Amino acid sequence: MSRGRPKGSPNKRSSIIERMLEHKGADPLGFMADLILDENADRQLRFNAAKELAQYVAPKRKAIELTGEGSRPVTLRVVYDS
Repeated sequence: MSRGRPKGSPNKRSSIIERMLEHKGADPLGFMADLILDENADRQLRFNAAKELAQYVAPKRKAIELTGEGSRPVTLRVVYDS
């Protein structure tokens, strides 16, 4: 019985897009990397490119909620050592 494609392998749509980009000689990641380094480019555009590429080097953090015993709020006590 088939269980689909192996984990981590590209799906059909991704494979088609990768082949099309390769055929056209397009490199979106390289383009964004060049844009980040282009000091003449719009600052907001450079920031957006950097933000987009950052997800490939540093995964986004997930929000977590802390609760105390019995789902009560956590109480923090800050102690200063002088």
